[in-house]
Amino acid sequence: MTEQTKIIAAAPAGERARSEGSAPPIPWGPDFAASEHPDTARARIQRDFITSIAGLKREGLDKAYVYLNGLIDAAKEELGHSRSASNPLRRAAMQQHIDELISYVSGHGIAAKLPNRNGEAMGAQLANFFVLEEIPAFLGELKFAIDLWYEKGLGKVHDEMLKLTGLASRLR
Repeated sequence: MTEQTKIIAAAPAGERARSEGSAPPIPWGPDFAASEHPDTARARIQRDFITSIAGLKREGLDKAYVYLNGLIDAAKEELGHSRSASNPLRRAAMQQHIDELISYVSGHGIAAKLPNRNGEAMGAQLANFFVLEEIPAFLGELKFAIDLWYEKGLGKVHDEMLKLTGLASRLR
């Protein structure tokens, strides 16, 4: 009697039947035998989790950046209309775009210095509006500040992902 037959003979009846050729019923699908190693599955699930978290964190930042750039583009377009028509309504629309832009960026912690107002030099009707010649420089500075804010936000997301993956301790 071989060692294997001794083990089978010593096993209880239910175990003996399974070892003699009939496979036990498998509660999972037939693909399980060819599935990945548990360590590989753990690494894949962790990578998918980190990727989805990074996407969620970056999504809000990307949306805010696109929205701010849209506001700057709208203000530039309105600036062109304000220059071509000396209509106070166009200047008021441009003023509204700039005010919305300023309030939105100040909510994100970006400091912006408003352009000067016309004052008494342009008369009572245009006194409260911004000086048109200062607005392009203002929009350029604001665009630069928004780009810096976006890069800083991406850096924070990157640092958080390094902490999540445990790579932060290995890179230092």
